[in-house]
Amino acid sequence: MADKFKLPDSNGWDSFIDWMTDLSWINEQCICFVIEDYSLFLKEDSQSKEMVTEIFEEDILPFWENEVTEVVVDGKPRQFDVYLID
Repeated sequence: MADKFKLPDSNGWDSFIDWMTDLSWINEQCICFVIEDYSLFLKEDSQSKEMVTEIFEEDILPFWENEVTEVVVDGKPRQFDVYLID
């Protein structure tokens, strides 16, 4: 995912969350993230798969929906959609 989002660096889940709640290098206001073949996504690492899902549900999506206005100076919500497709 670090490659897909062109994260400057990513060395763990905390770093991933930090960058995904920054995204200052992406100008688009609407972000759509699609994981195709979700049943195969991280098939060999179910713990990481659960972690990714939890991070999007509990951290990234709520941040861009509303929290950004509370914690970032002049922060503006962005539409951030995640699609899990089998």
